[in-house]
Amino acid sequence: MHKNISYLYAFFGFFMLACGVVAVDLAGEQAMTALITGAAGGLIGLTAGHFLNRGKRWGFLLGTIEAGLLTLILGWRSATYFSQLLNLIQQPHSIDTTETAGMAFLLTTAMLVIALLTLSVSVMFAKQVIKETR
Repeated sequence: MHKNISYLYAFFGFFMLACGVVAVDLAGEQAMTALITGAAGGLIGLTAGHFLNRGKRWGFLLGTIEAGLLTLILGWRSATYFSQLLNLIQQPHSIDTTETAGMAFLLTTAMLVIALLTLSVSVMFAKQVIKETR
């Protein structure tokens, strides 16, 4: 089972990296926090997946802790972007500002959903993975 979870962490890492790059491509300089979150989360996810694939228990712990922390952080950021988006919709602003805020909300929410799914799967199979790893 630890091999399957390691592939999940690798997918999670690649997804986070891709979301960071897409955020910068769509929003430019305003999305530097998304790039940092995506790059750091992606590299940590890839590292956790690699070492869990080699049977290291700390790789599982690293990936689970990362998914938990990113769930909290991205949940907060997603709620913040949502409230900003609601304020922009209620007030007449330029279309570009609303589109940028909407894209930031959608990307952050996508990252949140994947982090939450990764955390859920990690918690569900924690006993099996801990038995298999050293």
